[in-house]
Amino acid sequence: MTAFVRSHQFSFATLLLVAALIAGACGGEVTNSLEPVPSAPTSDQPFPRTVIDDASIEVTIASEPQRIVALTPASVESLAAWGLSQRVVGVAACTCLPAALAAVSQVADYTGTNVEAIIALNPDLVFVGGSGFTPDDAITQLRAANLTVITLDPTTVSGVYRTLQLIGDATGPSVQAAGTIKAAMDDIAAVAALVAGQPRVGVFYEIDATGAIYGLAPNDYAAELVALARGDLVSSGVNGVYEISLEALVTAAPAVILLGDAAYGVTAEAVAARPGWGTIPAVMNGALRPIDGDLVSIPGPRIAEAFRAIVAQLHPTITLP
Repeated sequence: MTAFVRSHQFSFATLLLVAALIAGACGGEVTNSLEPVPSAPTSDQPFPRTVIDDASIEVTIASEPQRIVALTPASVESLAAWGLSQRVVGVAACTCLPAALAAVSQVADYTGTNVEAIIALNPDLVFVGGSGFTPDDAITQLRAANLTVITLDPTTVSGVYRTLQLIGDATGPSVQAAGTIKAAMDDIAAVAALVAGQPRVGVFYEIDATGAIYGLAPNDYAAELVALARGDLVSSGVNGVYEISLEALVTAAPAVILLGDAAYGVTAEAVAARPGWGTIPAVMNGALRPIDGDLVSIPGPRIAEAFRAIVAQLHPTITLP
């Protein structure tokens, strides 16, 4: 793991970045965020249920899960939002745990996944992250222990919607999940329409700059939110590559820099004092704006809130409904 992850005490914003850096890009072009998702369920069907997870694996869930290990932020937030916190028996350590799950056993962190501890919890469902988020060897061991494992790995906004439905279908509240998705889609569509006439803004989203400079990769789902918000993202230009050189950043001359690492003590004053950053328009004009890094980096039920946060920072004169 890189030094900046340790300094950030295992925030999921940095964990997502490291997973991408270690495991490589999730391929594919960015899709239309407003495209429809599969038909929403009109009733919660009985178990057993069979789902296709984000690793394209067919998984059968014999009965409604009562002991869930949630190793991804999307699953943690979804289960809490849908009133299922009491079923969660294990989580990964993170800065984004809902209060209802603060005392739950932490069975993973940036150093790895404690497979033995997970097995000891006797879960009937385990949510893991794809693309290296949960180590492949840990997933293999969990499956070898005959645990029911579902991989979550959304890489686009529409993929986030599908993943939310997958979580709901796997745990029971399919209709509630569909309602969450519908509300998010409607909110994002309404806000996108509101800013459709705004000028485009060159923007760099800073994930971390304690060593190298890391921003959003161009195929990150959050990059899609930036585009919907009328932002022209400054990035490496290569899918799956989060690191950008200072030379490339200066040349791109973003008008706004969003500080996704603001929660870890990064301030506008500190950024402005960095060697070589002084000629960037965002620095010269004081457009260095903090944003909730966990909110933006978690592909979960707060996706519309993340979009609103980006819009608010790119277009501060707009009044959001």
